[in-house]
Amino acid sequence: MVRSRRRNATRRTVIIGLLVAVVAASLVAALSISPSPAPNIALMDVPVPQFSLPGLVAGQAAVSSRALRHDGPTVLNFWGSWCPPCTEEMPGLQAVHRELGNKVQFVGIDEEDHRAAALSFLRRVGVTYPSGFDGNGAVATAFAIEGTPTTYFISHGKMLDFHTGRLTKSQLLTYVRQIFRVS
Repeated sequence: MVRSRRRNATRRTVIIGLLVAVVAASLVAALSISPSPAPNIALMDVPVPQFSLPGLVAGQAAVSSRALRHDGPTVLNFWGSWCPPCTEEMPGLQAVHRELGNKVQFVGIDEEDHRAAALSFLRRVGVTYPSGFDGNGAVATAFAIEGTPTTYFISHGKMLDFHTGRLTKSQLLTYVRQIFRVS
């Protein structure tokens, strides 16, 4: 009888040990699986305010909320030639625009600026993506920007996230990869 109890105790210990090992292995396996492709940041998912602005460059199409409702991802940047952080970040925006090609649409909005100064700045920096002219800042107000530069990340007419302040090329690529899942 003592032997039978020992055998039962040993059997229970082995069974409990196996159960613990199975649970531990399951946890390790679950934690080692790569995370879902969801962004690492919470997305806003807020509709883009309605607006229409003339193109900054003569003959350029208008920049409007309607144009931002296309299916692809869009980087919308509010800038001004009078803004030192804008002048610092613009070459990086243009570089990412060139690097990504048509995977992501880039659009600028020149706000509270003089058209001649803005055009001169675009030529100097070599920006090739379209910009709208928001001379009185009405569109910037509709977007409730708190400073310039401010960059919005938009898809399907919804603002997904934004960044206020200068973005480096590396930071911009991180946002684009996390939000739009493009590289």
